[in-house]
Amino acid sequence: MGNGFSSQSSTMPATSKAATELVKQLIAKNRVMVFAKSYCPYCHRAEAALKERNIKFEAMDLDTRKEGDGNVIQESLLALTGQRTVPNIFANGHHIGGCSETLDALANGKFVELLEGKPGKFAAEKSDKGSAKKGSDEIPADETPTPIREARM
Repeated sequence: MGNGFSSQSSTMPATSKAATELVKQLIAKNRVMVFAKSYCPYCHRAEAALKERNIKFEAMDLDTRKEGDGNVIQESLLALTGQRTVPNIFANGHHIGGCSETLDALANGKFVELLEGKPGKFAAEKSDKGSAKKGSDEIPADETPTPIREARM
């Protein structure tokens, strides 16, 4: 992961199944994973908040992928999380949500708890809110992906 803002590249998922596997791999490999779009102000705000707190993360801009598979990846994220919008943020394999949820979790300390391996309270509160995603907020993965890109400064 290098400096926490390392460049990553990956091959184009040919199918939604391949895209789902790529998403799961990235979530599993990276302590904090941000799926974003380069023009999204909410993505920039969430990334800036992570940087302000010196939280290292990996980010994938779905709209600028040279593989042209951003839409397929976004559909895979929707299927996994019930969330269509970006940013779509994960910490230690747990789905945080978008910008508002990330800012809330940073403000109330729950984001740091997840990074320290204390997901119990966060996971319970998230399920109480009726997440559209089925099952646990933890996304398993079987393989390790290659890096994506440097986060914006």
